[in-house]
Amino acid sequence: MSIDCRAVVFAGDGTWEMRDDFLIPEPPQGGAVLAVEAVGLCHSDVAQLAGHHHVPGEVSPVVPGHEIVGRVHALADDADLGVDVGDRVAVDIVWFGPPYEDNPLGVRCYGYSFGLDEGSGLWGGYGEYMAVMAGTHLAPLTEEVSAEELTLFEPLSNMVAWLNRMGFREGQSIVIQGPGHMGLTCAAYAKSLGAATVIVTGTSDDAMRLEVALEVGADHVVDVTAVDPIEAVRDLTTGGANVAVDLASAPSTPSLCFDLVHHGGQVIWAGLKDRQAVPVVTDKVVMRSLYIYQAKK
Repeated sequence: MSIDCRAVVFAGDGTWEMRDDFLIPEPPQGGAVLAVEAVGLCHSDVAQLAGHHHVPGEVSPVVPGHEIVGRVHALADDADLGVDVGDRVAVDIVWFGPPYEDNPLGVRCYGYSFGLDEGSGLWGGYGEYMAVMAGTHLAPLTEEVSAEELTLFEPLSNMVAWLNRMGFREGQSIVIQGPGHMGLTCAAYAKSLGAATVIVTGTSDDAMRLEVALEVGADHVVDVTAVDPIEAVRDLTTGGANVAVDLASAPSTPSLCFDLVHHGGQVIWAGLKDRQAVPVVTDKVVMRSLYIYQAKK
């Protein structure tokens, strides 16, 4: 007997609706169905709501949500996902399917690239249930932490990938612009790697988040509306940080990274700007021998 379930749908024009007429799906061939426990709210969801297609293969209308924690509700008979019914898992947003259009790798993303017209339409974390394809990476999660807290796996995994890729190491200093969940997890991970100095910047509106930053790993926080962040960071790091990470939404922060690091410093750009134009003086990259790293998912 089919049972109805609820899901949020983004129309792609700035509107959304809660629908209660979805049917709990059957597992796709080789795949599974999850009962969603919690889903994180990402800044990219805001752009998605407005209809900005910024993810490979993104479509509308769609059930969004990509920071997904759930329990395995059902498995296809031929599933080989390394999990059992009842397991709590995190869903890797990226799934590799057949090549299409300008995407020879066939990259598709849960919550973005699977529309309502494909199968059950339940392919994102904003539904009570969702289907996952064969070959999806489902990572087992602990029962000792709440599902809501576990949704931080996705931003944390980004920080692990980005800092490891650039070779961040013990004894280095890092300045993080933006004290959202990405910035806070970045501070925590950098400190776990043995960072000598971790600085998180924000505005006066971020007072609560800056306090949290000090609790999770930051040595210093800087209110950029009260002091000059360049002077503050240079004073705290004796001339500039080894690494600057842009995780803010302001269009001025990517260029500001160039002045927050010392000569030969490293920069990660990862803050979404809601498609605003970003002013950048590229001469500084050349003349100060800076390294810029892409925020690859």
